Amino acid sequence: MFSPPGINRNTFGGGAPGTVARVPGDAASASRRRGRPRTREHPGGEGDPREAIVAAASALFAAHGVEAVTMAQIAEGSGLQQSSIYYWFRSKSEILGSILERVNRIPLSIVERERTAAGPLAERLHRLVREDVLTLCGFPFDINEIHRLALRSPGDFTAYWEERRRLDDEVEALVAEGVASGELRPVDPRLTARSLLAADEATQNWFRPAGASGYTAEQVADHVADLAVRGLLASPEPPNLVQ
Repeated sequence: MFSPPGINRNTFGGGAPGTVARVPGDAASASRRRGRPRTREHPGGEGDPREAIVAAASALFAAHGVEAVTMAQIAEGSGLQQSSIYYWFRSKSEILGSILERVNRIPLSIVERERTAAGPLAERLHRLVREDVLTLCGFPFDINEIHRLALRSPGDFTAYWEERRRLDDEVEALVAEGVASGELRPVDPRLTARSLLAADEATQNWFRPAGASGYTAEQVADHVADLAVRGLLASPEPPNLVQ
């Protein structure tokens, strides 16, 4: 996935299950007491207000774009008084950070799994690209808009950029393993890693909204993974990559 200059690079559908990392502010927020007033009954009942806020924000961001949505709209959508939402999240950026922690962890967990998996490197790299595309195609709003916002306020998205850097490094290491073993052509591992991940994100851009392209997410993911990996293989007769 795209990395900003100077920075080396989880769930909204489609991906493999991953762990959830916290972003700055979450630990303090999560420890706050529960029970702030709601404006009305919410479908989530008496569950965690933070989850209701994140769910409402995700739907609003998908419908209107991140920048157009206000904290007042998020409060209304989550069934909270406007003043109460600040009890759980200090800003829209903090809500966005909570959403992003669930997004970045998916591809990172996939590549970490494939780094230690058995089997041909080509199959492992194919699974990585395929599952990354599936995850991105299930993401409810434009990942490129998220990147623009995160670049404007890097201090609000420290954990996001740290995980992206780790993802760049892990994919680079996987490609380097394939080059060293002779399975892949002698390509530049870092440039190749960034190109693969950037292509996945470009796919998400034209695929949204889901189904509008006329293809399923599975069809798109298989196609992108096939093109990407077959173009890197040293062997003129690559194995069957779809497992």
